Amino acid sequence: MNFLAHLKLSGDHEKIMLGNFIADHIRGNKIHHFPQEIKDGIMLHRKIDYYTDHHPAFIQTRTRLHKKYHKYAGVIADIFYDHFLARNWDEYSEISLSHFTSYSYGILLRNYTILPRKTKQLLPFIIMQNWLASYGKFDGLTRAFDMMARRAKNKSNMEFAVDDLREDYDLYKADFERFFPDIADFCEKELSILFPGEKWKNKNHIIKTTKLELIIKEREAEKEKIDQAQQKKKIKELAKKLRDQEKKLDKEKKEQEKKLEKERKAKGKEKAKQEKIAKKQQETNKKKEKEIPKEDKKDKAKKLKKSDLNKTKKTSKSTTKKKDAKPKKTEKVSKRKQIKKTASKAKETTYSRIKAINEYTDKSLESLKEASKTYIKRLRTSKYK
Repeated sequence: MNFLAHLKLSGDHEKIMLGNFIADHIRGNKIHHFPQEIKDGIMLHRKIDYYTDHHPAFIQTRTRLHKKYHKYAGVIADIFYDHFLARNWDEYSEISLSHFTSYSYGILLRNYTILPRKTKQLLPFIIMQNWLASYGKFDGLTRAFDMMARRAKNKSNMEFAVDDLREDYDLYKADFERFFPDIADFCEKELSILFPGEKWKNKNHIIKTTKLELIIKEREAEKEKIDQAQQKKKIKELAKKLRDQEKKLDKEKKEQEKKLEKERKAKGKEKAKQEKIAKKQQETNKKKEKEIPKEDKKDKAKKLKKSDLNKTKKTSKSTTKKKDAKPKKTEKVSKRKQIKKTASKAKETTYSRIKAINEYTDKSLESLKEASKTYIKRLRTSKYK
């Protein structure tokens, strides 16, 4: 139903406009009986539909309408775009809307015999009600949506579409302004393929140059804004990272300082405890000294004096003994050496004892021999033999 947009996107080629207009009423490959330029117009219409269905701006409008209108959301979006094109026609075209509509109606009437049956049925209503220009007003839109709602097989709710357009008018307009320059550029490229050369440049032209320049400038400005915004975001992110790092370092420093303070406090507490314990011991010792009677103190003093005298005597004796005795070695002897010395001394004592015993036995034997000899002599010399 977006006839105005398809006629505008056909450039200034009559046969392309005709094929683009009737394409919705032709199914499949039933186009062989048409001239080549009309076939090209039909194929261009199908390419436009495919391009629009996959454009992000059109998808956004369709999704916004899909909750309420479901499968009719795409048709409503097409008519909304025709409304914005008719409403802002002078921004996109060098020819007035009335001149363009009369020119396109004349093309359709001149080729009436070639038109399909459905377009022949609709053409009188299109011309009488001026559908191409009526979409620019809300009354024309309500009329078109009411008629489409009556023709729909299922409940479409299309009679309420104008209310939704009024509620979110700026959003739909922004989507159209994003979409239409892109589709115009796409169609100009397709037409330049069909009609190459300088001869067809003006006829392939869809949007006027001043508007194109404005669109290019606006898009460049938008890109610059987006780039600046991205740069600002990056700078902010870097600044946040630096702040986070500084915060982390500050936290670590504070934690270290807290640990050191805790350690210092613990050491101070330990020192204080030790000092308290030492003070308590001193106090207890002083108390004990105070509790001891004076007589005990005197006895202790006498004992201390006696012990001192004894020590002096012992030291004097030891000094005298040391003077008389030979000087001994001052070096410390290990345990093994001491054990060896003691063992050698024990051996020497045992050997000395054995020698003494042997000597004693030898003397006793000799004395016995002599005594026996003397006894034998006496017997020999005696009277009684």
